[in-house]
Amino acid sequence: MLALHSAIGNNVLYYAYSNFKNASQVSTASILASIVGGVLKLPVGKILTLWGRAEALVIFTAVYLLGIIILASCNNANSYAAGYVLYWVGYDAIYVILDIFIADTSGMRNRAFAFAFASTPFICTAFTGSLAAASFLKTANWRWAYGAFAIIQPFVFLPLAGVFKYYEIKARKMGVLQRPSSGRTIMQSILHYIHEFDIIGALILMAAFILFLLPFSLANYGRAQYREASFIAPLVIGFCLFFVFAAWEKWFARTHFIPYQLFRDRTVFGACALSAILYFSFYSWDLYYYYFVMVVYNLNVTMTGYMTSIYTVGSCFWSPIFGLWIRYVKEFKYTCLFFALPLMTLGAGLMIHFRGSDGDIGYVIMCQIFISFAGGMMVIGEQMAVMCASDREGIPMMISLVSLFSNLGGAIGYAVAAAIYANTFPQALRDALPESAKDQASTIFGGGYLVQMKYLPGTEIREAINYAYGYNQKYGCISATAVLVLAIPAIGMWKNYRVDKEQNKGTVL
Repeated sequence: MLALHSAIGNNVLYYAYSNFKNASQVSTASILASIVGGVLKLPVGKILTLWGRAEALVIFTAVYLLGIIILASCNNANSYAAGYVLYWVGYDAIYVILDIFIADTSGMRNRAFAFAFASTPFICTAFTGSLAAASFLKTANWRWAYGAFAIIQPFVFLPLAGVFKYYEIKARKMGVLQRPSSGRTIMQSILHYIHEFDIIGALILMAAFILFLLPFSLANYGRAQYREASFIAPLVIGFCLFFVFAAWEKWFARTHFIPYQLFRDRTVFGACALSAILYFSFYSWDLYYYYFVMVVYNLNVTMTGYMTSIYTVGSCFWSPIFGLWIRYVKEFKYTCLFFALPLMTLGAGLMIHFRGSDGDIGYVIMCQIFISFAGGMMVIGEQMAVMCASDREGIPMMISLVSLFSNLGGAIGYAVAAAIYANTFPQALRDALPESAKDQASTIFGGGYLVQMKYLPGTEIREAINYAYGYNQKYGCISATAVLVLAIPAIGMWKNYRVDKEQNKGTVL
């Protein structure tokens, strides 16, 4: 159900923003969701340990549902962005909880396959989600694409929370789980958890990333120019806040927000670096890919959904096969380094050539398949790396840490994509438009695909729009390919763990 709603939301998102006449603000919402959701993943791991799985699932299901309700009822792009952030915070947290549950209930040798198999629902929802989104848009509207799930999802998630709670109570009765009373008052507990979760440190880190990255998105739709104070000021403040965060962590925080001692293990450091690199690479070209394939190839919502789902389907199809490969060969490092990474670099590099306005759609699909197979393998590889480097009790924090870096890498990728878009698409559009239509450039750029697709294929204006999208995508793909060079040392520093080793056993509740 998470996969189905994600697939539907990914299709109606662009329609909603175009409906608000602020299509380019999609990058702002994406950056906010990625930063806030990523930073909050570390507290999720602690909440699971301190409060229990049932409580954590209920809390973040409530956040997820609140986001859906706001999305369904919003009237402008800003309120949509607020709902989108809450939606993804809850969504990401629920997935972390499920990942930790899978890790708890599987042995090391089978864990790669278990993680990969859990993602296979995305294969069918990639197709059904596009069809469902098109049906919502045709028979109701994009609001019901969210509103319907505000009714459905509680009946899906709360029974699982009940199962978690049932076994927790059973464990207490058996004496396996013992949680003595803290003896703290309500106010003392509030102060304790403020320090335990390092709330102040988390807020400083979120503010630093948001202020540092959002100006690149604001430049997209004219709210900030690179030479103006509205762009420079938040950039400088955000940069300075990173040093404030470092000072807070070093001299004032009782409990560090980021567990720095984990980075002493080169495998953990390399896996976190790889996670950030992969997501940076992916979002460098993905942010405006939906618009690109819809407008350039004149596709409807359903077919566009199929095109944007190739990565999801390919990675979710190939990763279980890679999981079985790991079970057979009992290692994963060299497969990632000598097969997956070259395959991803090949796919990203070929995109530079084939993502033009006159490229054949078959070659675009081919590149997507290469990237999806490689991406599915390396995501499983980085997760296995941190889990092999940890004992069972440390797995929640390890999974949360990798997820944090993936979100931060994705947020930086979003910002880079937004900056590339702002500096390529408008100028390329003006240059390609015929003289009689150059005064329409701002309207065409700001109106999103609903305006752009009103110009029929083959006309001079539509050809200019197609050229601008291809020009923008080329530079996004260059960014995506170049950063993959850093993945070589990131994987190379992993220890060559064998998955048939014994891992100390914990208690699964």
